[in-house]
Amino acid sequence: MIWDDYPWLTMPYQQLATSILQNRAHHALLINYVQGSGEDKLIKRLANRLLCQASQDLMPCLQCHSCQLFVSHHHPDYYQITPEQGKQSIGIDQIRNMTAKVYEKSQQGGNKVIWIKYAALMTEAAANALLKTLEEPPANTYFILSDDHNSHLLPTIQSRCFSYFLPIPKLEQSVEWLKKQHDKVYSDNELASALLLSENAPLAAKFLIEPERWQQRKIFCENLLNVIPKNDYWSLAATFEHENFLDRVIWFCALLSDALKAKQKTGRYIINRDQVPLIRLLATFSNEKIFSLYELWLHARRQLISITGLNKELIVYNVLAQSELISQ
Repeated sequence: MIWDDYPWLTMPYQQLATSILQNRAHHALLINYVQGSGEDKLIKRLANRLLCQASQDLMPCLQCHSCQLFVSHHHPDYYQITPEQGKQSIGIDQIRNMTAKVYEKSQQGGNKVIWIKYAALMTEAAANALLKTLEEPPANTYFILSDDHNSHLLPTIQSRCFSYFLPIPKLEQSVEWLKKQHDKVYSDNELASALLLSENAPLAAKFLIEPERWQQRKIFCENLLNVIPKNDYWSLAATFEHENFLDRVIWFCALLSDALKAKQKTGRYIINRDQVPLIRLLATFSNEKIFSLYELWLHARRQLISITGLNKELIVYNVLAQSELISQ
């Protein structure tokens, strides 16, 4: 089966490809996803099916000339748009260049497909330029817009698209899938923790439990067990690279959230299932202290994600110093 490697994609693909088979596919499809759900593979398969000129089934034939061009990454009627190298956004010139091409005749005599990856990164001017094309789309032309479910695309663009959220698999299914991906043996609690830290996106969890990366998290948690009783957060600065500080911020926020759950007797919703002693230690803090620490580290997360050019070293030192003040 084509989806044996990512079995949770079977149903979403069938749902979306059925409209292609029945010749009623929407000209603009917006796919939101949890990053690491296999979104790229799904979208590429849909694009392949739209371009295939021989299949009478849900799957592309993979044999016709159009399929062969697509598989070899040389299909002249397929366009993938992402931010240009060194840039943080998709500019209006990229959209204009694409628009000029899609209004031309199809070079293979079939459909044209445009995939705008990370669509929310379009500038307002670029989005407005695309809007005009979505309102009067060229014949036999299909747009696929995709982005993380936390991103914000202009409402005017969303209103012109058929929106689809790529569902994530159930936790139990993902745990079983992860067990087959690694030679290293992990406990069910470790696998569940990796998945829950990754919003249950299997590919993101697979990346997290790569031995070196997973070991970094374990060491971080072990260090927390030592520094929290002494209120010596400052010593953490020497234990990790500032470039990887965002990972630690995300992990610590999840631990603080788990501590609040433990205090509220809602342990079944805990994310870090392999770090129960650490969660219990954090739960000895008052609700006020836990909330204050959470807000502090969450603010650092927002800064690191949304603001470029920040001095990460200063952010590290500030967060650690403020953590000691809060925990007094």
